[in-house]
Amino acid sequence: MISGGHTVTEQNTALARKSAYKLVMCQLVVAGVIALAFFLAADAVAAKSAFKGGLVAVIPNCVFVFFAFRFNALHDANAVLAAFMRGQSLKLILTAVLLAVVFTQQQLVPEIFLTGFLFTLLAQWTAPVFFKH
Repeated sequence: MISGGHTVTEQNTALARKSAYKLVMCQLVVAGVIALAFFLAADAVAAKSAFKGGLVAVIPNCVFVFFAFRFNALHDANAVLAAFMRGQSLKLILTAVLLAVVFTQQQLVPEIFLTGFLFTLLAQWTAPVFFKH
């Protein structure tokens, strides 16, 4: 036990949850910066395409984080495992659905959309370098 009646493990879980949401916010900022860059370099259609790409990466990741950190492993490890699996499944399904929906839109620059999507995903993959809890 430590101050406030919380165990170290509960604080670690809260810290991991906070870090995961910080990552999602970081991805959203990256998507915004990429969209701004395309707006300045090209036009509004390019910026919207880039931002849509970023959102297709961010929204499913946010859903995953919500499900993955709902439970504390200390209390119910099986619930945590099930939540992670459910979150990952929903993330993959939602990504596929969002990709399909966006690619049906008329005013889309596919190359720029994919650039926004990939750079936003890259922010997630490089996060361990920048986030040290």
